[in-house]
Amino acid sequence: MGREQDLGAWRLLVETVKGGSVNAACERLDMEPSTASRIIKALERDLGFELFQRSSRPVRLTSMGEVAYEQARHLVEAHSRMMAKLSSDRNEMAGMIRVATYGGIAALEVTPLLVKFQQIYADIEFDLVELSAPPPQGFVDGEGNNVDVIMGYGDPNTDIPGVRAWYVGDMPFISCASPAYIRRFGMPHSPQDCLNHVGLTYSSAFRQPAQELVKADKRAPLKWKRTIAFHSVLAMKSALMIGAGISVDMSLYHNWQELKEGTLVPVIDSWSVPTKACFTFAQEDALQTRRIEVFVEWMAQRQREMFARLFQNVKAVGLL
Repeated sequence: MGREQDLGAWRLLVETVKGGSVNAACERLDMEPSTASRIIKALERDLGFELFQRSSRPVRLTSMGEVAYEQARHLVEAHSRMMAKLSSDRNEMAGMIRVATYGGIAALEVTPLLVKFQQIYADIEFDLVELSAPPPQGFVDGEGNNVDVIMGYGDPNTDIPGVRAWYVGDMPFISCASPAYIRRFGMPHSPQDCLNHVGLTYSSAFRQPAQELVKADKRAPLKWKRTIAFHSVLAMKSALMIGAGISVDMSLYHNWQELKEGTLVPVIDSWSVPTKACFTFAQEDALQTRRIEVFVEWMAQRQREMFARLFQNVKAVGLL
């Protein structure tokens, strides 16, 4: 049997790339460097091509090495998930659940719900991480660790192989600015007026800055005099509140209270970013673990209730 059939050899490859050197991989795998070098050379021999560029430090993969590494990473992660499941009681409501979402809702919406769920199931642990990519890529975080559940925007017309999605609601966006900004720079009434204003833009793993606005069945391109770009909704909201510019990228979840109180005001005569569908995502194989299945169903229902309260509140004050 060649080394290409050896899971340990592929794990060594993955750890070498992650650690940046064979020595780093050896420390993690408790292996002698001489043994690791022999395994890598044997793997290259049996594959028929070199995996690493020997002349570079830290280690760099060849083009075929990159292909092999990407496949090996998925193989090793799948094996780790399998062993974790086999070594634990699937029906036990205990253990770690790793959740990924973007920072804008993590503090305000997700964290209180995690605390509430843990009060119901005291033996559950959570690890809440910043979302680095939409599913399916987002089920591995920026440090290479597996993620069980993702909360974010999605396309209701797209099926992702191996992933189940729970639709929880449509998130509206209302273009707005502070009264102080409007007093200084005037009220924009149309997308064309934005050429005379400062735009506060937002981007994340799920979203790029808005390029157009919609009103009923009309669409119009969006261009600003200048912009201030943000990757944090909360930072953008702070800038919005002190009169730094106009936001069309902030979801109604984050600004409805201020719109209700008048500390923010609607602008651009109801032109807005298109509504986005919100989902809770989980990998199908992760759902075989009871704690994850129960958590996802519970969380999706809590989010639907949040959307119902949101729409009830904003309709009561005429925002929608």
